[in-house]
Amino acid sequence: MSDNIDDILNNDPVADESEESEQTPTDEEGTTDTEPDGTEVPERTVPSGVSTPADDELGHVLASEEIHVSRRDYQVNAFIRTGAREGIRLGDYVQIPYPDEGSELFAVTDSLRYEPYTDLDDKSDAHNQISAHVELDESEYVQVAELEPLAILKNVGSDDIESGIVNRIPKPNSPARLARDEDCLRTGLNIPGEGIFTGWLSVGGEPMTVNNENFPYYLSNPGIDRETGDVEDGEPAVFRHALVAGSTGKGKTHFTKNVLRQFVSEKRYPIRHHDTGEEEQRQLNLVIIDPENEYWEMREDNDAVVNDDAVKQELRRHNIKHGGVDDLNVFVPQVAGTNAPSTMESRELSIPFEIVRGRPEMLMPYTPTEVTRGAIEDCINAYFSCFDSQGGYPDRSVDRPKYADFLEFLDDHDYDESRLREENNIAGGTWSAVNRRVDRDTFRQVFDQGTAFLPDISDTVFREGQVTVIPTSHLNGGKESLTVLSILSYIIENKIDDYQVDPAVRDTPMLVAVDEAHNYLASASSLREEYILRRARVAVKQGRKYKLGLCLITQNPDDVDDDVIKQINTNIFLGLKAEVVDDVPSIPSEFKKDLPNFGKGQAVVKAPDVEAVEVKGLSYCVTRHGNR
Repeated sequence: MSDNIDDILNNDPVADESEESEQTPTDEEGTTDTEPDGTEVPERTVPSGVSTPADDELGHVLASEEIHVSRRDYQVNAFIRTGAREGIRLGDYVQIPYPDEGSELFAVTDSLRYEPYTDLDDKSDAHNQISAHVELDESEYVQVAELEPLAILKNVGSDDIESGIVNRIPKPNSPARLARDEDCLRTGLNIPGEGIFTGWLSVGGEPMTVNNENFPYYLSNPGIDRETGDVEDGEPAVFRHALVAGSTGKGKTHFTKNVLRQFVSEKRYPIRHHDTGEEEQRQLNLVIIDPENEYWEMREDNDAVVNDDAVKQELRRHNIKHGGVDDLNVFVPQVAGTNAPSTMESRELSIPFEIVRGRPEMLMPYTPTEVTRGAIEDCINAYFSCFDSQGGYPDRSVDRPKYADFLEFLDDHDYDESRLREENNIAGGTWSAVNRRVDRDTFRQVFDQGTAFLPDISDTVFREGQVTVIPTSHLNGGKESLTVLSILSYIIENKIDDYQVDPAVRDTPMLVAVDEAHNYLASASSLREEYILRRARVAVKQGRKYKLGLCLITQNPDDVDDDVIKQINTNIFLGLKAEVVDDVPSIPSEFKKDLPNFGKGQAVVKAPDVEAVEVKGLSYCVTRHGNR
């Protein structure tokens, strides 16, 4: 009996005609049954020859359960035919046609379940006795897919598919099929057809295929049309900020290299010159803060890609940029007592003490009392006034501000009646506290080492069209923190301030990628960290205006400042520990349970105005990565 039921529900041909003739009257007029009230109900017959379902046909909308869609919730369930059960997965996209031609419901599979055909309880002794003699197989059960409506597609089958809100209910028994049309998928999910390649659209860790091709997922990144010179419509992803988060071993650096490589191109972006106010068209400068000494490898090819013609053809077919970056330069911060990391060709970069001017918090990796803080700021301001053309304290005998000279300046005023102490009312106890606070080995080792001072070479470091890698693997503790935060503050201040800015920074579109971002942008525990966070919050809010994008790369997104995280528009989550997932509100709720079990290179992407989807990163790196 169950076999016949399954055959009927699945639209499978009836086993033989003799069986049909025993169950269904076949006289010429047809027969009817009679209801108790006398109403005649035509008896339906089962056709003896039903066409084979298409490969993408799942089943039909269940009429035996309530169907509803509303502004608050929904219930649309589909019966899954036996032949399609092995192919359906959570996250699969489904289309259901409406009666009017060209309109279809676009939905995602939110849940799968089995239901028995009968009310037999398989937790009973009776069920055990039955199963001991007769094996109960899958055909004894109905598989139901619970669907989450995402959009209504209009003009399906034309070249002008449109997406609208779900404001119509699908009809009972409407056929349901897997969405395997490129235009329908892109329109239903609002994925652009070109831009920054991020990975393959996937379900359960397996890339989706359309016409036997993996389906590419792009981030929208318009700039200047190369042919017309016009500004393309839309907001570029590069200036809307990104987060790439993943636990160790989940392929975070590999994934990030592949994404960052896509930003390296001849594309130009409009930017307003800070002096003239005229709009210019300039290429992007990509800056990478590299604490693990890995990103300089992007200069080199991945031989496995170069030597595989099939891989190269796939990359070209989907406009995925690959190969080493010719215009990549490594700038190694010069810090006393350290050995520069091995990066093949590199240049020097020096952090000058003058970077503290206007940023006194850079000398405060602690939280002093208000009195001590005010005295430190007074001393710093007095020292820098020695270099002002307007006059102030007497000129120093050095050509530019230096940390060692600053200490000498304080030493010159180490008596009660000194001008510095009298004008700023610095008493003996406070004066001692100031000297203890500002006289530190970390400052001696970081400031003024070498000759390639950042402000002097900024036009080389932040040159348009260049990838700038700044490795810090040779640093640790306070030296690394001071170096990185000095560079970040220099970039952010010159991008978003209006007075005496560095044109090399201000007039160049920039994407700053910060690996191990949780080490620099966590909740503040000192005045220096508080200062950087304050400026970073402004930067993420105004980045689009000044053509500054931040890409934060971290294994601990829960440690990054909440106000910074909230302003990030593009979120990419690879596999994360369960306790981390629970503490990150920006992770799409439908993926929170699965993220701890994600495999290497498997990720969730939530981009602006696009449905959160799963993607699978390339199994290979498009540039060199760890000698692979």
